[in-house]
Amino acid sequence: MKRSIQQGFTLIELMIVVAIIGILAAVALPQYQDYTIRAKVANVISAFESIKTCVTTQYASDPGNMSSVATLCSVPANNYFASISPGASGVAVITAEAASLGVAASITMSNNYTSVSSNGGNLTWTCKGSPDKYFPASCRG
Repeated sequence: MKRSIQQGFTLIELMIVVAIIGILAAVALPQYQDYTIRAKVANVISAFESIKTCVTTQYASDPGNMSSVATLCSVPANNYFASISPGASGVAVITAEAASLGVAASITMSNNYTSVSSNGGNLTWTCKGSPDKYFPASCRG
C-alpha cells in the first residue's frame, strides 16, 4: 500500500493561524495607539522645558520683574499645540490639538511663584495633565 505525503496545510491549521493573528492584532493595535499618543504628549511636555528654564532664569536674575516672561519665554506652535506663552508668574496652560494628537489633552505647568515671590526661595514646578493615562507618572492628577 502506498502512503500519500501531505502537501500544504489543512483548512483547520490555516483557520487556527488566522484566529491567533486576529487575537494578537486585537490586543496590539489599541496598545500601539496609546503608545503613539503618549509619544506625542511627551513632545508637548518637552516644549515646556524651555519655558521652565526661561522663567526660572528670569526669576533668578530679576525676581521683581516677572511681567516680561510672557513675551520672553514663549514657544512657537508645532503640530501638536498652538503657541505657548506663560503668564506673568510663568504658569502655562495649553490644550493640545486633538486632531493631530489623537485625543483632546490639557496640560498645566505651574510653579510656586506666588509663595516664593514674597518670601524668596526656589521655584518648583508641578505638571498636571488629563486624561491621565497618556501622561508620565510625574505629570498625572
